[in-house]
Amino acid sequence: MRKVSLIVGLSLLAVASTARAQEVTAPAGDAPAADPAATPPVVAATPAPAAAASDSKMQLGLSLLPMALGKWSASGGGASVSGDLALAYGVGVSFGYVVIPGLTIGLAPQAVFHVIPKDASGSSAKEYDIMARVAYAYTVAPKFALYAEVLPGYSIVTAPDGGDSAKGLAVAGGVGAMMDVTDQMFVNLGVGYQLGLQKVSGNDAKFSFLRIALGVGMKL
Repeated sequence: MRKVSLIVGLSLLAVASTARAQEVTAPAGDAPAADPAATPPVVAATPAPAAAASDSKMQLGLSLLPMALGKWSASGGGASVSGDLALAYGVGVSFGYVVIPGLTIGLAPQAVFHVIPKDASGSSAKEYDIMARVAYAYTVAPKFALYAEVLPGYSIVTAPDGGDSAKGLAVAGGVGAMMDVTDQMFVNLGVGYQLGLQKVSGNDAKFSFLRIALGVGMKL
């Protein structure tokens, strides 16, 4: 009986020793797994889209204006005379606002010099035109467009000898092409016709030209 008790006691001691050894050798990091739902997901930062550049609505331009094939005529008292004008030259500025894509309205004042009959000598007259401008441009390729324009206005032709100036309505029209050099700058080339309906001292004194425009401009 004492022998049996000794065997049972040794067995219990062996079992207890084995359990304690397992507790000691258990890995320290054997902790419960973290709940995935308890950890907020990592969201990659998305860069904000760049702000789109606003379209330019205003345009400022400067043009050289060779005025070729000029004609003049005067009539009064039942008589009339006419003739050719020498090559004149001028300069014009323009300020326009894009109302809808392609359609621009604005002002285009200009000054024309060397207004004189062909083969004449002496001082020449000068013409000052205050013109409105309505133009429509059609894009045919990136950075390249064709346009048509109408310029109604009022004209003053000063006499070279200090006499009365010829004044009256004037209208010009033409077609041309424009090309963007940079995002803000463009160049243009146009050709058209200008007709003046001036009067002096109640008599007609008309001046007309083939109008050429060599221009450079900027979108504001």
